[in-house]
Amino acid sequence: MKRIKFSFEGGGEVYATLLEEKAPLTCEKVWNSLPFESVATQSRWSGREFNFAYKETDLPPRENQTIYTSIGEVCYWRDWNWEEESTLPQVLAIYYGAEMARSHKGHEPVNVFAQVDYSDFEKLLKIGERIWLEGKEKIFIERCER
Repeated sequence: MKRIKFSFEGGGEVYATLLEEKAPLTCEKVWNSLPFESVATQSRWSGREFNFAYKETDLPPRENQTIYTSIGEVCYWRDWNWEEESTLPQVLAIYYGAEMARSHKGHEPVNVFAQVDYSDFEKLLKIGERIWLEGKEKIFIERCER
């Protein structure tokens, strides 16, 4: 079972388990890109979600997609209709509440590839609300042994 750790510049960390049976290719590509650093920002459209840029060129395919997300789900999103893949916008997102994945275009399917530990939900909610109220902050993503 592969696990990842998200650490936040403003304080706190949460742990997640990769859902390798449900999204094996997305899990593999994200795992191989670790560690990396990005900037977490509140999602304007999806509500209780913050996301951060993911700048890999080895793109995951559509798998385990949904527009309905739950607390603690970690997702991969890109504009699947983007024509110029060299400048493809793509992000990883963590939901701190049940929401529908959407943008200004409407519903946007996401690959659900990891689940934050239930024991970290309270911390995740506080971190998500802090990012919403105080603004963006650095996030550090790495493999973990926990």
